[in-house]
Amino acid sequence: MKRLLIVLAAALLIPQVALAAQVQALKVTVLSTMLAEPGLGEWGYAALVEVDGRKILYDSGARPETVLGNARELGVDLSDVEDVILSHHHGDHTGGIVTLRKAMMAKNPKALSRIHVGEGFFQATNTGTRAGVPKLRSDLEATGATFVIHKGPDELAPGVWLTGPVPRVTDEKNYPPGPDAIPEDQALVFETAEGTVILTGCGHAGAINIVRDASKITGGKPLLGLIGGLHIFDASDARLDWTGAELKAAGVKYLLMGHCTGLEATWRLRQATGLTRKTAAYGANGSTFILGKGINPGRIAG
Repeated sequence: MKRLLIVLAAALLIPQVALAAQVQALKVTVLSTMLAEPGLGEWGYAALVEVDGRKILYDSGARPETVLGNARELGVDLSDVEDVILSHHHGDHTGGIVTLRKAMMAKNPKALSRIHVGEGFFQATNTGTRAGVPKLRSDLEATGATFVIHKGPDELAPGVWLTGPVPRVTDEKNYPPGPDAIPEDQALVFETAEGTVILTGCGHAGAINIVRDASKITGGKPLLGLIGGLHIFDASDARLDWTGAELKAAGVKYLLMGHCTGLEATWRLRQATGLTRKTAAYGANGSTFILGKGINPGRIAG
């Protein structure tokens, strides 16, 4: 009895490690990509995240009206979304945000009012590649929206991480060829009991760089799902096979590709990872990933 009391007392003195926060419910719905079912397709990307009762808009498509119209077609309400993630500065991911903000603020002044960007988003260059960024900023700030700049990983909600600028470790150079002109590229990472889920816009930092960065954030959890664009539509077969092998080694169970990933590249990733058409597909507008259920790419994509 005395020994038992000593053991119990010692246990009380040992610092207890808090369990990491984990996402319990997650649904990602594609609102803009190349394949349309229903609504309009475009060279762009956007997705609505619904996570544990909270909504986040990830990117905003290319044309001003595409996401607005597609959301209506899909019966998706964006007026109660306050946080927007812009994965990087390119117009095919930022083109709809001003129109969306103005349309939704009529219902809710706070709608789409907090814009999260990676450090470098406003970086001036002498090539003109960010010519539209100052106007984007002034147009949004004129509506009362504010920008939040992320220098590294930040937890937006329990188990919901924004990577901030993803470190380049591998030699992946998805776009453009030559020096990296998109240092702000960032992804959303969800830590769940089943593994890590990643949402990316174009993957300019490199698919595997993003996966490795997410693994560090979540303490080495296996990769459950990868969603979004990877900008590998014109990658070589060798690069695609290497990417697929790396994803397989990371433990990936679901791929819901879109935008600049490419149809052929998605098929090769499916082959390399050993997944099936039920677990790896190139999605369309309205495609979903639901935690605990997997992907639903839709009829045209599935």
